[in-house]
Amino acid sequence: MILKCRIFWFGDLNYRLYQDNILAKEFIKKQDWKALQEFDQLRKELEDGGVFKGWREGNIEFAPTYKYSSANCNRYTAGLPGRSGEKQRTPAWCDRILWYGKGVRQLSYFRSESKFSDHRPVSALFSIPIEVMKVTNPRKVFPTGTFLPMPSGKLEPIDSKGGARSTLLSLISKESVKGIGSLP
Repeated sequence: MILKCRIFWFGDLNYRLYQDNILAKEFIKKQDWKALQEFDQLRKELEDGGVFKGWREGNIEFAPTYKYSSANCNRYTAGLPGRSGEKQRTPAWCDRILWYGKGVRQLSYFRSESKFSDHRPVSALFSIPIEVMKVTNPRKVFPTGTFLPMPSGKLEPIDSKGGARSTLLSLISKESVKGIGSLP
């Protein structure tokens, strides 16, 4: 059996720009993301096959996600008189989404304008092919103790009388259901 896996890694990866704050802000003002990415530490790692050998990231076509002066603010901190102890950082794309595996296609990659922190969150949408296999042992399709999330937000157990089964079956095509047989 060949295991085909795809791994997604997302969060504050804390990579910075090898760039002077003043020049970085000029690129930001012009929205020249391609020029600014020439100084991105993570892009360099990906190109050199360093720590993230074989991993990929989509095109960044949005402003750096870090470091804003404060929550509910659209100004980067670097170069501004800061509060006592506040770090003055060059803006950077610290918040990233990477993936590893074949067949992954990124459909979108963007940042949100949530202002609850000194970061702006990023999101992505992917298309991933899946392989559908014929079920040979229907008793293993719905093992005892399996729970499914219901629209109400509650977890409902799958039972022999249907339980959450109807919710699951609504997601499976009629052809697939025919091959399943009886549930435990």
